[in-house]
Amino acid sequence: MNFKCKKDDLIVALNNVSRTVSTRTTMPILEGVLIETYDNNIKLTTNDLEIGSEYIIPAVIESSGNTVVDLKTFNEIVRKIESEEISFEINNGIFIIKSTSGIFKLLTQNPDDFTRLPVFNANKEITISEKMFKDMVKKTVFATSSDPNRPVYTGALVEVVDNDINVVAIDGFRMAVRKEYLERPSEFKAIIPAKSLTEIIKTLSDDDDAMIKIGVNKNQALFRMGPCTVISRIIEGDFLNYNKTLPTNIETTVRIGKRALLEALDRVSIFSKDVKEQKPPVKIKMSLDFFEISCEGQAGDAKELVNAAVSGKDLEIGFNPRYLIEALKVIDDDEIELEFSSPVLPVVIRPLAGTGYVYMVLPLKLKN
Repeated sequence: MNFKCKKDDLIVALNNVSRTVSTRTTMPILEGVLIETYDNNIKLTTNDLEIGSEYIIPAVIESSGNTVVDLKTFNEIVRKIESEEISFEINNGIFIIKSTSGIFKLLTQNPDDFTRLPVFNANKEITISEKMFKDMVKKTVFATSSDPNRPVYTGALVEVVDNDINVVAIDGFRMAVRKEYLERPSEFKAIIPAKSLTEIIKTLSDDDDAMIKIGVNKNQALFRMGPCTVISRIIEGDFLNYNKTLPTNIETTVRIGKRALLEALDRVSIFSKDVKEQKPPVKIKMSLDFFEISCEGQAGDAKELVNAAVSGKDLEIGFNPRYLIEALKVIDDDEIELEFSSPVLPVVIRPLAGTGYVYMVLPLKLKN
């Protein structure tokens, strides 16, 4: 095995595949990166058995082959080498890295012991803007559950129905739904682990012209972005019928500036953070005359009035402030609408413009 490639190309490839390397494993070889040569390219592969990725870069191949080296060490060496082009070869089981000023040697492992990514045959697939899919995931994945006893909700539902693609996350206390329109109709449904989606969006571009291909089969999902391919497992189970959970009998509607509400919640919730055990809720009290946010904690209390347009019945309701703050942080619009049904039913939060995002959160019971 003997090849050379540009340092900058290799750094980009290592940045991408390092996100799916195994860090806690009883199989040390999965802490490494598989390097393979073919045609005029090299392919780097990592795999933690839940999610794996491949990245292809151009190279000058003098002799073909494959090997596995420790990813962390390899990454550090490449970043610190000053040469624009780096040469690599294997000699007696040693991976040799040559720059203009030095030689570095790494121990190798048997590539036959590395768990390669499966050959993927998609039953259904779509193509969507990378920027759009990145935005959809960012606005939902934070609402997934971390409870291992409810594994189906540790992932987000990626669902395509006709010309609509939906990404939905639920943790039992809140729900986030992001919807977009597809030019070409399709149909599939898969629950993708939150970890996989979080790593995938780090790879995605903000370029309007960059596209991602998403495919699914019975057990896995594929995400292909130019030279990078990611394959993730799919979570088995029945996801909640989220369309039936949104309240329909709205009693109170509030139009309010997002930033003003976010900043007020952030300040008032200081007194919810000072308690280690059962944290007191942030209380929202509203009528046609005012919109008040308050919290009483062990260290003291706080109360703020926020400018808002309130219509409907007077209402007093409590929330875990974190659930509200996290939603507001991902909404881009300047104004939002809050829809309340009663003090014991979820609030629905929507951007005032458009129908592509809905967030719902359950209230907390207030003490008399």
